[in-house]
Amino acid sequence: MAPIPNIIRFLSAGVANLSTMPLHAASPDPKQQRSRLRKQEVLAAATRIFARDGIAKAKMADIAAEAGIAVSSIYDYFPNKEALAYEIPIQRLAQLYAAFEERAEALPTMRERLRLFLTMTADHARENPDWARLLYLEIWPSVLIQEARVRRSVDDFGRIIVAMLREGSRRGEWPATLDPHRTATILMGSITHMLITWLLYRRPDDLQAATGPMMDQLMGMLGDGLP
Repeated sequence: MAPIPNIIRFLSAGVANLSTMPLHAASPDPKQQRSRLRKQEVLAAATRIFARDGIAKAKMADIAAEAGIAVSSIYDYFPNKEALAYEIPIQRLAQLYAAFEERAEALPTMRERLRLFLTMTADHARENPDWARLLYLEIWPSVLIQEARVRRSVDDFGRIIVAMLREGSRRGEWPATLDPHRTATILMGSITHMLITWLLYRRPDDLQAATGPMMDQLMGMLGDGLP
């Protein structure tokens, strides 16, 4: 089998510029380094407060207290609470996409890459539950996302899946008649439903153990062409 191209090469134009950004780029300027570190501390504190109180009820004063800084210092980095809330999924999803791209290069088939992407999605939520609550319980379901960067970052999730489904069809890994958009909706709905149920009710008890059987079922459905 010929090598499968890097994931970015066959992503749609909308995904070619994933919402990646230098999260820990080295800087020769100690002041810039401190500023970058402080911004990450604000984001970490905000993640905890948003997960606890929700975006609507969260107060900038509580975020500042959690970060150990003055409220006014937050506005050095973010113009308002919404901008702060949206920056969190943008950065975390960028990390997920970058980590997936790096690991996917070693996998020879789209089936393996797709399984990896969905599994990493579940693992990322399990390892970062506060972030997951913010994304899956508040931002993802919202029909009011107007900020272009966060909308693009969330939409990239679906585009990545669609791109892999199309490439898999082209290579004969599943039926060519498979509808990539409808199938992506089923796959995304399955994984997000499992994560939302876990976040709300801690069911399944062991998310990591439950992820494997779900992936087996979803990958098996691909072979049948899905409904």
